[in-house]
Amino acid sequence: MVQDKDLHAGLLRRNPAALSALMDKYMDPVYALSARILHGIGSTQDIEECVSDAFYAAWQNISDYRPDRAPLRTWLLMQAKYVALGRRRELAHRHESPGLAAEEQPDEDESGLPDEALASAEERRRLQSALDQLPPLERELVYRRYFLDEKVADLAAFYGLTRQAADNRLWRARQALRSALGFGSGEGRL
Repeated sequence: MVQDKDLHAGLLRRNPAALSALMDKYMDPVYALSARILHGIGSTQDIEECVSDAFYAAWQNISDYRPDRAPLRTWLLMQAKYVALGRRRELAHRHESPGLAAEEQPDEDESGLPDEALASAEERRRLQSALDQLPPLERELVYRRYFLDEKVADLAAFYGLTRQAADNRLWRARQALRSALGFGSGEGRL
């Protein structure tokens, strides 16, 4: 099996064989995540398009990947998550309002993005900044637990922790994120 550092290096060199190897290695988890996000709203074709788009996004954005922040698998699954969530929003919007008139479209600023998309982008930047301040293990646990929806017991086993130790690390990470994002103990929900 090809090592992630070799895949990363190959993708940076724009080697199509590295993309093929990445797909061979991570097709199943990317497909499973996309299917879970699109469950109940997307077709098999939608899932397959998300998978293709996720690998394309990885190919296009590989220079953004930082091995010191997360394993390649986690970064790739984050790419897949964003693609699938975007597709889910698109499909939900299509099902809810198939014929919106032009005057019903969301307000856009000079960037051409809807106001809510700009707010969402700013929230993502704040969250990413707060996540970057966490110790590497806690950051990885948060990504995998809350962004990829992995079970705490599975994470504990993967990292060689007891269930209680994994829960404690996640709790401390949530507290740190609350503080970094400006939520008090009763405000917001993390």
